Amino acid sequence: MSSDPPTAHPDRAPSRWPVVAAAVLALEALALVALAGVYAVGLGRHDEADFGRALASIALFIVGAGILASLARGWLRGQSWPRMATLVLNALLVPVAFTAIRTWGMLVGLPVLLIAIVGVVAALSSEPSDAA
Repeated sequence: MSSDPPTAHPDRAPSRWPVVAAAVLALEALALVALAGVYAVGLGRHDEADFGRALASIALFIVGAGILASLARGWLRGQSWPRMATLVLNALLVPVAFTAIRTWGMLVGLPVLLIAIVGVVAALSSEPSDAA
């Protein structure tokens, strides 16, 4: 059993699909930070009915944004470990997009759906040789 870190090739620029996957994850991380900001503004204006729930949501959004950012960083460093997590997270985002379409309309749900589909395609299209 080797204690070597995951294989990465910092001297080789990543191909297109890992960069696309990283961009999708970065965009999703920014969206979570924006949602945390919306909740924080709501707390400041006393618009939130449940203070504890709002704080928990903010914490969850910030932790999620950090996870997504680390996945994006892994893609850009040419590592292979973010592939499955990117695929699963974006595949789970597809039904969320349909719920958003039904709840808030196409203006909100369609961009979420498109980002999720691009994330799934990028994760599936990146060859293990792209990342390893």
